[in-house]
This record gives sequence, C-alpha cells and structure tokens, in this order.
Amino acid sequence: MRTPDPSSVDHLQGLLDTQEPPVERVELEGEDDGVAPPAGTFRKIGSGMATLVAMIVVSYIVPAADWARPWTSDDPVLFWNLIGREFLGGEDEVRAREDQLAAMDAIAEVATEQVDDDDADPLPDRVAVDVPAAGGLPPYVPHPDDDEEVPQALELPDPSALDSFYAQLAQTDAGFEGAVTRVSHWGDSVIASDYVTSALRQRMQRRFGDAGHGWHLISTPTLSYRHRGIHFKKGDWENCYIINGCRKDGHYGYGGTVFLSKGSSKATFGTTRKGALGRKVSRFELWYAAEPRGGPIKVSIDGAEPTTLRGKSDTLVDEVEVFEVPDGPHELTVRVNAGRGRLYGVVLERDVPGVVWDGLSNLGAFTGRMLKADPDHIRAQIDRRDPDLLVFQFGGNDLIMKESKYGLLERQTRELIGLYRGTENPRACLVISPVDHGVRKGGRTTSVEAMRPVTELQRKVALEEGCAFFDAQAAMGGPGAIALWRERNLMSADLKHLSEEGQQVFGHLVYLALMQGYRAYRERG
Repeated sequence: MRTPDPSSVDHLQGLLDTQEPPVERVELEGEDDGVAPPAGTFRKIGSGMATLVAMIVVSYIVPAADWARPWTSDDPVLFWNLIGREFLGGEDEVRAREDQLAAMDAIAEVATEQVDDDDADPLPDRVAVDVPAAGGLPPYVPHPDDDEEVPQALELPDPSALDSFYAQLAQTDAGFEGAVTRVSHWGDSVIASDYVTSALRQRMQRRFGDAGHGWHLISTPTLSYRHRGIHFKKGDWENCYIINGCRKDGHYGYGGTVFLSKGSSKATFGTTRKGALGRKVSRFELWYAAEPRGGPIKVSIDGAEPTTLRGKSDTLVDEVEVFEVPDGPHELTVRVNAGRGRLYGVVLERDVPGVVWDGLSNLGAFTGRMLKADPDHIRAQIDRRDPDLLVFQFGGNDLIMKESKYGLLERQTRELIGLYRGTENPRACLVISPVDHGVRKGGRTTSVEAMRPVTELQRKVALEEGCAFFDAQAAMGGPGAIALWRERNLMSADLKHLSEEGQQVFGHLVYLALMQGYRAYRERG
C-alpha cells in the first residue's frame, strides 16, 4: 500500500481547520422533521419506470426479444422465467441436464478429433485382394469405433432392410478388387456446407478406404454450397435450381441443378493438397447434356491439350464422359467458349476398395420441390451413378407447413422415395428426420411444436416404404435438448441450423448408428 505524504496530510488538515463552522439549523414551528429529497428525484424515478415499461412492451412486440417477457400464457406467475424454475426445478432436473451435457461433451470430443485437418498425414492406400474363388468373406475384425456408445440406433422395417448396402460394404471391408461402396445423400440446408456429409465421408473412408471425393456440381447454386476435401475453382455460370421449377423438361441432373454457360465459362476440379483424404484420383467423370443450342465443351487434364466433346444435338440427351488417369494428384478443367453449354457436375473417384459419399445439397428445398425432376431423367441419372444406399434428409423447411398440409407432405415424402429409389430392385434407403428446431418461449428454448408430427410422419412413411429411419431429434437428446446444443455452441443462434461443430457431431451420430447396423449384419453371417 502506498504511504501518504505527511505534507499532503498536513495540507488537508489545514484546509479543514480554515473552513467556517457549520450553521445551526433553526427549526420553525410547523416544519416537517424529514429531509427533502434532492431536486429531480421523482423525475428520474418516473423516467426509469417508463424505460422499464417500454422494454417490457418491446419484448412482446419484437419476436427475437421473447426471452425477456416477464409473463407468458405458459407461466403460472410473473417472472417465472427468471426465478420460478430456478427455485422449483428440482435436483433431478438439474442432474439430468448435467448428465446430458456430459454425454454431449464426450461425443463432441470424439467427433472433433476425427475431423480431417490440413496437417494430417495422407491415409495409406489399401491394397486390393482378389475375390476368393469359393466366395464368402473373411471373419469380421472389430474396429475401435465399435466400443463407442450408440446414442440413437436406426429403426428398420425388418432386419434385412439395409442388407444390400451392408453386403457391398462388407466386400469393401474385405478389400476385394473393385469393391467401391457408393452413397447418395440428398438434403436441404443441413448439408449445404458439406459438414454433415464430410463427417460421414471422412469416418467411412478412414475405416473402409478412400475411393475418392465423389460428386460436385459444376458451380455453386447458392452462397452456402461448398465441399470439403476437394480443390475447386468456380467460373461464371447461369444456373437453374430444381426448387425454382425453372426447367419445363425437368432435367436438373443428379445433383438438382443444371448450369448454363455464359458464352465463355469454365470450372476446375482437383485433388486436395492437404489433409489425410482426397489427395488422389484415378477417374474423372463429366456429367452434361447435349442439346440443339449446345456448343463444344473442352476438357483438359493437368493443363494438357483439351479434349472436345459434342455439346450440340438434335434433341436433349444426357451424357457422361469418363477420363481415366494414373492414380494420384490431378486437376480437370472444363470450358465452354461458344454456344449454350449445359452441364451438371463432375465425379472424382479411385479404382481402389473404399467408400464414396456424395453430398447432394439442395438449400431451401421443401420435400415437394424435389419432385420437379422428370422421372425418367432422374432415375437414369441415379442408375448411372449406381449408389448402394440412398439417404434423404429433408423436412427442415416443411416444419413451417400448416397442420392441414400434413396429408400432402406424407404423399410427397412417399412419392420422393419411390421416384428416386425405383420400383424394380429398389435400392437400400435411409430417411433422416429434421434436426431439432427451437423457439424461445417463456424465457426457455424449446423445440417447435411441428417437430413431433413431422418426425412421426417421416417415420411412418420410411418404414412403410422399406427404408431405415434415423430420428434426428432423439439422437440430439429428445424434445428440448436443442437448448443444450445451443449452450454448447453446437446450434446456431437462429435455432434452425447446426453450427460447424454441431454438424460434425451429428454426422458422427449417424455414422455410429450405421456401424451398429453393419456389425449386426456381420453377426448374422
């Protein structure tokens, strides 16, 4: 502590000694004995109360300020949102909340550890082996991920619903020559930035082998469209997005968007230069359409002399051109300098045992909007890609539909599965319900009311149509758990979209459920 300067103390004392003595107050007859408040006191109190009233009024006018409302119809008394629950919540509720948070933290830690970062070493190549003449599979070798707890299992219409997918995955697991397992994953904004799909891609490829990045659109239909683990440069293209219904012919391609050149357009696709995955490719595929107004399409590999493809035809014809390259790092550039080039996307794959997980995001898509594709066209596109599993993850936008429209939504969901899956030898399929959506109500964050009926609707349709079903809300912790996801920054502030880390965690939850089913398949022999 600093010691006062004696001279300063003496100076202060001198000033006090020179002050005039206080004047005695003479009380007059009839005068109030109390002390009058300072001038302006009541004006300040009135101003403060008016401000408080204004803030309360704003909390009822502005939806985003609903958390500050002192009373709602769900609250028994005033300020229940501030004090009531704290006093009457009970130890059991607090303990359950702490247990949920601990479980979420444990899963988040594992999920984020498995993210493919730039400093990771390349994943070792798998050495393919010949398929045994007698057929059959080697014994199942347990994997470290098998020890993880599975928070939410897949629901199946019968135990064999995903057998065709798991059978191909077992071939890949054994390392058989040419055993590539492909998954087509369609969804709305929940997969727009590729974090959920990249989490699944990375985990599956680390376990079963990297067979390439898979599908990528020619350009970006929305600002949110991006892919992880690929080197991509977009050019200047016009696009026609399926949710806008802008093509009378219904030809939107496998990914839901067709791109048209602007007289001189180009795009570049290549292997990534960092990370454990995506560093090699042995086959590029360019998916496009020839049409009466089409022009020549030039494709160059690693800067070599370009190959010219015929983009003009008397009628609209979908085409796929394959370019084989030595397995390793490569880059493909596509250009359209004249005419009306019409392109869908590019595939990057490898001819090694492994998994390819196609992320097919359709931001803002209601389930019904995906039905705008021409049936023959989309089935031909899917058959050409030949996936072993179809994943549908829609419904987030459908949550705003009125209850009176749920019958329509059920019919649209059923039609979408049938349209994409096909009727002859239908492919294995998985329906993932919407991730939990929240609303701030009475000072608390709770799930929107539409979550329950929409989830039940999708469950009913999926199981009746022979698809597996994954309850996203249950995986996140059940109704109301969105508050905990927001607290841990796994959910965005809008309470509709997962954060980047939240998408990684959610992808890991789906992966654990799929692998639980795979182990059950192998145990059945």
